Amino acid sequence: MPRALISVSDDGFTYTTLNGATSRYSDTGQAISYLGDYAKETATPLTVTIDDGTKTAEIGIDENGRVGAVPTYDSGAEEVADESSTASSVHGSAEPTGDSENADQSTGSENTNGRTASGQNGFAAQEDSSGSNGDSYPMGTPFSGPATPAAPTVKKTPVRKRSARNRPQRLKKITIPGLVLIGLAILMIGAFVVPNIVPVDSPDTPQTIGSEQQVNPASELSVDNTQDIVPSYDNSPTWEAEVPKRASVTASDRGVLLVNDNRLEVLDADTGKSRYKAKIDESPTFAVDTVIDGRPALLWQSGNTAEALFDGESKPKTYQLPETARITSAGKSVLIKSGNKLSTFGADGLVDVPTPQAGSTPMAIDDDEIFSSDWNGPVKAKNIKSGDERSIKLESPGDELRVIDWISAGHGKAITLWGEQGASTNSGHRIQLVVHSLDDGSILSTVTTTTDIVGEKSWVRGQAGERAYIGPYLFDLESGLLLMDVSSRDIHLSEPRGSIVPCTMDTSTSCLLAGKHAFKTDTDLLAVVDKGNEALVLGDDSTVRAYPKKSETQDR
Repeated sequence: MPRALISVSDDGFTYTTLNGATSRYSDTGQAISYLGDYAKETATPLTVTIDDGTKTAEIGIDENGRVGAVPTYDSGAEEVADESSTASSVHGSAEPTGDSENADQSTGSENTNGRTASGQNGFAAQEDSSGSNGDSYPMGTPFSGPATPAAPTVKKTPVRKRSARNRPQRLKKITIPGLVLIGLAILMIGAFVVPNIVPVDSPDTPQTIGSEQQVNPASELSVDNTQDIVPSYDNSPTWEAEVPKRASVTASDRGVLLVNDNRLEVLDADTGKSRYKAKIDESPTFAVDTVIDGRPALLWQSGNTAEALFDGESKPKTYQLPETARITSAGKSVLIKSGNKLSTFGADGLVDVPTPQAGSTPMAIDDDEIFSSDWNGPVKAKNIKSGDERSIKLESPGDELRVIDWISAGHGKAITLWGEQGASTNSGHRIQLVVHSLDDGSILSTVTTTTDIVGEKSWVRGQAGERAYIGPYLFDLESGLLLMDVSSRDIHLSEPRGSIVPCTMDTSTSCLLAGKHAFKTDTDLLAVVDKGNEALVLGDDSTVRAYPKKSETQDR
């Protein structure tokens, strides 16, 4: 049974560690509420250890999210470490924030029969990595992040030892909803609603849990065979459409894009019928789902021309791009850079975007805001229509940690690596992989890892915007929480399709990762559309088929 840790901390907050990621809550009840929602959503029972530094107790949460006693308790069982990850705000003049621009220009390598390899969707690969120079945007590669500042002089500092926890107990905060949520377990956790309040900068603020102490969610992963073409989907298609044998095929909610020699066609993802077809002189090098002036559209680029097929339209809008333009879909809207000029797509043509101040690097456009920063932050969000600007200070995952690399930004999240002075992306140091909210700069999750594991990796956002991964770590893109760590299993992740992740195990066996199961299958899953209700698959007979989601009764 997966194990979670709730740490009632001296800084007045409650920290929850689950699946190697740490999140902060205002009180114990809120933390238990989150774990209950997680257990219910994933149908996973949890054992929860609650620790205030002096006492520990355990409760159980069943797969329906109900709180109660642990079904069986073994005092010799593996214990969760008694420390949790700190999420203390950065104070003083040094506020480590910056960002990376994430150009999503990869369209997927084609295999020998001309189709897009299953590991790539053929759309903008949503792969975000930072370069080494804020002014260098090489064609066909991701935008770089803020320019790396000059390396500071390494100054050794003595290790700070903690004093023993022998202070008298004082009240920590907990709300009325929290008391209601923990009512069933009050006998077990009563001791934790009366702990102490100490200053936020207390030396006893909890430190990040080491990876060797974390519960490894991959230990719960099972490898299975399946009779389903796509796990949890019916084997009878709702529609099918034959495609040319050597066509490059990619798909999303906006449609199925077919490219064959000098022909381009878009099929309706709901019906399989043709929405648009045309002759082309040059094959697309970039395609992505995007939002233009509030309207969803399928956008593709060929040379210096881009076309956007809006939902409900039968003909695309054509845009002429500046020469040597670089484009990124790191955000919800596409950002275009040509020299020092920035722009984005509008309903009537290209729209100029304010250029950030000198020294800052533009990252992404979300909801009419362009996000930019220099290496040390803070992140600036400027409304491209009104000109209003706000500043976002990223919370630090721990004292004396600083940003050592920007991985990605956009879709409401910033992904960064933090380490101690002297750490770098290839130094082999223990570091923190941190997911921040771009709403207020708060930490959504942290993962203790090493530069060997993620230092040179990219953040890959999946089709439909539900999942993202970097290295062996799979995240829920909406919440920013870690869902799975496959580092202990020989599994390599590919671009997610909805909540399903194509993968490879044992270097050669194809699989689909769904929930806590890796299903061995050769299915070429193109996309999961209609809010997860339909899976689009390319068959060996050059036919695209749409399979409906099984009902709960069928799935059981």
